[in-house]
Amino acid sequence: MSTNFEKIKQMKYLFLASVALLAVTFTSSCGKKVDACANFNESAYLVNDTIFLDASCSENADTYLWEPQAGLQMLGSGNAVTERFIVLPLSGSLSRTIDLTVTNSKSTRKISKSAVVL
Repeated sequence: MSTNFEKIKQMKYLFLASVALLAVTFTSSCGKKVDACANFNESAYLVNDTIFLDASCSENADTYLWEPQAGLQMLGSGNAVTERFIVLPLSGSLSRTIDLTVTNSKSTRKISKSAVVL
């Protein structure tokens, strides 16, 4: 069951994601190559935890495509500057991988981020 603190924390992330998306929109590519970057909200996770990834550190990105690999369930559309994933049980694996592709009119970059699952 969610506590008020968790709800406030989620609202904070959604606000920050909106601000980051606006910043990316207003500082769009201008003919520059894109650079992909994403940051986790924690250093390690347990099964059933929510992973929050933020790609606002990406440079010159116009579009985002998040692709969870085995052992993850995406909660959003997969097309925003931020995304959330639920860690699912996956036997024999101590990590979960998420691919991020960022693009603009000049280039595309893809990175893979791995989260430690305890």
